[in-house]
Amino acid sequence: MYPVDVRNVSKTYRLYRRPIDRLKEVLFGKTFHQAFESLKDVSFAVSFGDTLGVIGDNGAGKSTLLKILAGTLTPTRGEAAIQGRLAALLELGAGFHPEFTGLQNIYLNGSLLGLSKAEIREKQGSIVDFSELGGFIERPLKTYSSGMVVRLAFSIATSVDPDILIIDEALSVGDQYFQEKCIKRMLRFWDQGKIIIFCSHAMFIVNQLCHRTVWLDHGAVRMQGATGQVTAAYENHLREKSANAAERSETGEDSGYVNSPLWIRSIALNGQETPVELEWGADLDILLEFECVEERRFWVALGIRRNDDLICHAVSMARDFSRPLSTKGGGAVLLRYKALPLLQGEYTVVGSLLDEAGVHCYHRKESSTFCIRPSEGWKHEIGILELDHEWQIL
Repeated sequence: MYPVDVRNVSKTYRLYRRPIDRLKEVLFGKTFHQAFESLKDVSFAVSFGDTLGVIGDNGAGKSTLLKILAGTLTPTRGEAAIQGRLAALLELGAGFHPEFTGLQNIYLNGSLLGLSKAEIREKQGSIVDFSELGGFIERPLKTYSSGMVVRLAFSIATSVDPDILIIDEALSVGDQYFQEKCIKRMLRFWDQGKIIIFCSHAMFIVNQLCHRTVWLDHGAVRMQGATGQVTAAYENHLREKSANAAERSETGEDSGYVNSPLWIRSIALNGQETPVELEWGADLDILLEFECVEERRFWVALGIRRNDDLICHAVSMARDFSRPLSTKGGGAVLLRYKALPLLQGEYTVVGSLLDEAGVHCYHRKESSTFCIRPSEGWKHEIGILELDHEWQIL
């Protein structure tokens, strides 16, 4: 039995057009509501020492799922079994009274989390110190900004030493300094073997914090597994969602070679034009094949782009060759990266054919994706690439 075990959980809401329709349904035994299924057969399990990310578009069912895990909602079908002390930071201000001072709300919220008055008194100092609210701790909560409420709520939730910590998108209203402070505390919980379930639209934080991730789409699990793979697929989904015909026409990506004297026929990665999965530190061979209908002088440029549109590296042949290519008919160039140092994620290669001055782009084409598997000890690596380094204790 897992400490967090979600089995085929579904949640259906009854939506009534008018309040009186509820009464009519009871009196006449007829249906006057429309059923809305917020969650559909969601299943996953989490072990101690794991951190689970929950991602998805607005309305995907993330908050509903977290409320069921926290026990504030009951599933319509299925079961969500929880073992251990649980603390949750869900809706902003939940469990607080606006007329109470911050100090009074520490006792109110702490009691809701199962602490005795003596236990709260013992932890009071550390809660106030972590929140950094200073003199505001004696003022009514209604005078707090949303960021100040988050400071207090997170300080209380994490001070009860929970076995399972659930964090919804509430942290997004905090300032960057306090967000970083919260992440450090959550990472310490992780090192202590506790469970963290974290919901966010910030993929960078999800990648940094979570071992595994569940992607919800219209209430159903669209994908779950290693965080790097799930967030990469989700970011591709967001890019496709925001793309439109006008943007594709403007960039000229994959627009063919109409009215162009030369074009890119294909880009192969390690001999494949289909998606490739690489171990960290593997070699990457990029083979670009081109076609010319008339003799032109041109350069080939290649770049590696992460799926969040970050250019990781780009280089033109003009850097290493004194003269541009000049040919008619077909040809190819090979760019080889030895022991590619990129960290885990999903990437594509973008190829361009540039004129002799490097100003005009004859054609631009994107390769299929390639994915870097996480290396051993990946949780301590943040950024784009692994750099050779050496520690010394002096």
